[in-house]
Amino acid sequence: MASDDPARDATIAGLADRTTGLVGWTIAWRAASAVTTLALGAFLIRQLSADEYGRYTFVLSVLVYIALLATFGQDQGLLRYLPEVLGRGDRTAALDLVRKSAIAMVAVWALTGATVFALRPVIDSVLHAHVADLLALGTVLLLGSIATGVLSFALVAIYDMRSQAIATPIAGALTLALAVIFLRRGGHLGSVLVAGAIGQTILAAAYFFILLRRIRRADGLPGDRVGWRRLLVYASGWLPSLLIASAVGLQFENIFLLRFVGSKAVAYYDTGYGIPQRLVSLIPSLLTGAWVVGTLEGWRRESGRVRAAVMAFYKGIFMVAFPLAFAGGALLAPVIRLYTSGRLPPAERIAPVMLIFLVAALLATPWGLVVRVRELAWLNALITIAQLGFAAIADFWLIQRYGLWGAVVAVGLTTALTLVLTFVAWRAFDRATLAIPWSYATRCLMAASPYLLLLPFAFVRLSTRLTVLMAVLATAVTTVGWLYLIRRLGLMSVQEVPLLHQSRHAPVRLALRYLAPES
Repeated sequence: MASDDPARDATIAGLADRTTGLVGWTIAWRAASAVTTLALGAFLIRQLSADEYGRYTFVLSVLVYIALLATFGQDQGLLRYLPEVLGRGDRTAALDLVRKSAIAMVAVWALTGATVFALRPVIDSVLHAHVADLLALGTVLLLGSIATGVLSFALVAIYDMRSQAIATPIAGALTLALAVIFLRRGGHLGSVLVAGAIGQTILAAAYFFILLRRIRRADGLPGDRVGWRRLLVYASGWLPSLLIASAVGLQFENIFLLRFVGSKAVAYYDTGYGIPQRLVSLIPSLLTGAWVVGTLEGWRRESGRVRAAVMAFYKGIFMVAFPLAFAGGALLAPVIRLYTSGRLPPAERIAPVMLIFLVAALLATPWGLVVRVRELAWLNALITIAQLGFAAIADFWLIQRYGLWGAVVAVGLTTALTLVLTFVAWRAFDRATLAIPWSYATRCLMAASPYLLLLPFAFVRLSTRLTVLMAVLATAVTTVGWLYLIRRLGLMSVQEVPLLHQSRHAPVRLALRYLAPES
């Protein structure tokens, strides 16, 4: 498939190598992160009562919200502008960008921490629960986690997921070990937050060292820097979107569940939502960073390039989402039963439903690529602000009336609203880049059909050993069927995924050899 321009072929192959390498190491990073997080969760479920675990998960979910606030959108700013300045080898502009992001992040964190500390009596009074002291402690300890999150995006911007994939399990193992030691020596829930802060601070230090080393290798001529106004306007434009998306997706439900139902319901919801959410979030994590950075590299504001990236993004989503929906819907209940030792039955029941909503929400994910590349964060903010009122009313009314299942229904209704608003805005403001390959989606659906054979596991209760044995064997067999249909239906052909076929990575070439033999 080589062209008559060797230099262009080499450029495309280099971009393909960096993009596929980023995706591959992202898989390793997400897997390592998921394993360490789930290991800590499994330990805490067995170590704490349902009420205590509910308090912990509530505080943790609110801390995620506070961390998003304290980043002030600087993670998105680095993802947007770092490839631009490093693409021209501008070391001075890159260091200046990192410095400005750090100043903004620390200032907002300090202000947020002081606010939470001052509002402790009000928080306990409103929620009718003793969580304010733990929340204040967590906010003070949050700086390491905030820095890690921001620097993680910076490493994505320089195509470095390898370092994250290696460092994350080490930090996670350290956190788990410290949490075990602290709790077994009589520590309380705050000691678990301290353990997490230590692990995240060490991880942030490692990320910062790696980033500086890369920036210092830049040897181009200094050019225009990203000014404070441009950075803060773009980053703050993302802030409402990120905050409201977090509130809609998790924090609102936890707050209302704690207020009207109790901390046990928070434990059920957090587990039933959190596990499928971790599975589904793998897809945008794999694709968003790689496609944003790849699209911005050498970009000259061509609509066709963004449209092609959007179509490729959707193909990646469809390829993974259908197997995830079918297999996950069948296996989530027994997996959660094993994970919690059967201590949180309501979580087993709501998880498959939550998975359906989360997979449906993936249809809006490529809009995030357009927003980042086109710098339409203000428009995305308006969309998410519109969701806020709806989500608050739905959660407030449904959770009071229907408890845990009211929270589930509220998520479903909010997901539907999100999709409607996203596609209306997309068609109105950047219709040229809206390209959904529905025929490819249909073939992906057909290819994933073998996973429907796993559905009996959702309804039949077997012994633990027999469940694990049969689920592993059945999943292996259905995966072989899925891979065969991928090949048979041409889902990985050079016509469908041309950039992938330009990659020179050995694992990619090996996979294409069997899944797309004409390559």
